[in-house]
Amino acid sequence: MILSISMPKGGLLRRPDFLKSRQSDDAISSKAKKPLDPDQVLAEIEEEQQSDLSDLNTALGALVDVFPDVQPDVFREMLLSLSNESRLEVVTEHLLRNGAQYIQGRYRKKAADAETGQPRHTEPLPKDDTFRSDKYKRAVKDLFYLEFKGLSHSSIRAVLAEHNYSYALARPTLQHLSSTSWRATISTFFTRKRPVTADPVSNPHVEWLPNPSEPLNPLPYLKRTGCTELDQELYRVFIAPVLARQNQERLDRDQILAQQLNETEAEEADALFDCECCFTAYPFEYISTCDSHAGHFICFRCIKLAANEALYGQGWARNIDLAKSSLRCLAPSVPECQGCINPDLIRRALYTEKDGVTSWQKLQERVISENLINSQLPLLRCLSCPYAELDEPASLRFRDPMTLTAHLVHMPMDPLKSLIALLFIFVYPIVWVMLYPLLILVAMIDKTAYARIQASRTRTVRRRRGLKFTCQSSTCGKSSCTNCGSPWSDPHACNEASLQSLRQAIETATTSSIKRTCPKCNLSFVKSSGCNKLVCNCGYTMCYVCRQEIGREGYGHFCQHFREAGGRCSECDRCDLYIVEDEEGTIRRAAIQAEKDWLEREGKSKDTDDKLGAVVNDVLANATGGKRCDYDAWLDFFMGIVLE
Repeated sequence: MILSISMPKGGLLRRPDFLKSRQSDDAISSKAKKPLDPDQVLAEIEEEQQSDLSDLNTALGALVDVFPDVQPDVFREMLLSLSNESRLEVVTEHLLRNGAQYIQGRYRKKAADAETGQPRHTEPLPKDDTFRSDKYKRAVKDLFYLEFKGLSHSSIRAVLAEHNYSYALARPTLQHLSSTSWRATISTFFTRKRPVTADPVSNPHVEWLPNPSEPLNPLPYLKRTGCTELDQELYRVFIAPVLARQNQERLDRDQILAQQLNETEAEEADALFDCECCFTAYPFEYISTCDSHAGHFICFRCIKLAANEALYGQGWARNIDLAKSSLRCLAPSVPECQGCINPDLIRRALYTEKDGVTSWQKLQERVISENLINSQLPLLRCLSCPYAELDEPASLRFRDPMTLTAHLVHMPMDPLKSLIALLFIFVYPIVWVMLYPLLILVAMIDKTAYARIQASRTRTVRRRRGLKFTCQSSTCGKSSCTNCGSPWSDPHACNEASLQSLRQAIETATTSSIKRTCPKCNLSFVKSSGCNKLVCNCGYTMCYVCRQEIGREGYGHFCQHFREAGGRCSECDRCDLYIVEDEEGTIRRAAIQAEKDWLEREGKSKDTDDKLGAVVNDVLANATGGKRCDYDAWLDFFMGIVLE
């Protein structure tokens, strides 16, 4: 008889508690009889879920940094299908080897430029694209169940699964379904409730209480949902815009009242000043003076009109003094006043109107841009704003023969270039002695040779310095490539075809417009053919048209009446089994809109010749004064060898 004893992992003697005193049987039995605290158990479960959720979001953020052009839902699907061990490494390897198989056209759209004056740095992973906790998902579902009572719960869950359970992203889709659903229409008719809109008044979790100071502007209050994350999102979507609007209206009313009181008091005290441009009396707070000896009085209204005429009209050369970067005096005097108005007073005058901040920024940007153009200096410009830096090439000198030989020995090259470099080593000592006379002779024979050599030298310097140019403006901060002129993205590849970029944008838009997501396993799919009854791999059955769960009713969910081919049923409003409501039109509209957005973003039109390499040719034409010739690559090769 063989007695087998199962030993703990690592051996009994290696356990850290082997030599500790054992508990008595009474203590163990009393501890086992102690009832479990449900709150403590739930807290431990939530702590484990939060730890796993944090690990998933950390891995998701790393994947977004490595693959910035791919939509985050691709990473979420792949991460959820793998175990906790090495899932980040496994997903990265799969995407590098078979990226097209997993991406399937789901590329990320570029962020639109903000026109608020705030920094344009966009976070690589928005909050709406991260993994959501179970507590947040339950709170969002309960809120939508209460808000959209006319929609089935399965439809709401399907829409939430498509939008990663984000309240802000899923609500517009549910509003559209609610406005077109017959169940919601009947429910609204009998209950006499207003249809759900984006207005906070229709939200059941927003309560309006009377405002003692302003009876016409009630104050919105948010009812707690039990989830702090959802409460913050609801406050940001519904409460914050209303409070900001009410506060701005209050400030505008106070500003108008303060101006009226100030003008009344100034008129009573005989403290009004006449503008020497429009000859209107204003208080001292709305008057500026030029910096000439005459000190002409100019009102803020005339300053605003002159600045707007310079920016948006034909008065730039007449009203702006580029030497002083300011506005010329507007007083009609003989001889003409050569004074200018203080820029601080111009800023104060422009800030009195609603879009004054934008006008002041545009005025500064145009003055700076005009001065940089007039300076004739070599510049590195930002593609998104007028920011520019001096493109001052580093001082490079030619290598001596010994240094050149050592450099070529350690330089990897193909066989043809190696043979040419070997021949060049024997000729270089003679060339090095007669280098400057040869350059002068070449410049005398071919007038464009010197310009080509300088352009090759500039390209060599930029290649060694790096091609990434980062804008240092506080309102921009974007990065671009100094070689091809396109926005920088890690990893960056120059000379990317514009047609490929447009194709990716259209594929992404059309796929997103018709894709469906299973609310049970979060698998995204697109129906290519067949009926509208879809069965997921996990067993979940849903309608492709309304996204409702039809596991029990099956084909009974669809219309059962006979009718003419291609026509709508006149006896019921059920979904069609084989006809999708204008799916081709949805794809067409999405493709047209994606093409329009891409053309606006790239600054192109359909009439332009969008061929491969157009961006590169334009940049090199501006840098060298002509198109890049075939021998420029060899010139760059030799320039990189001889320059130290």
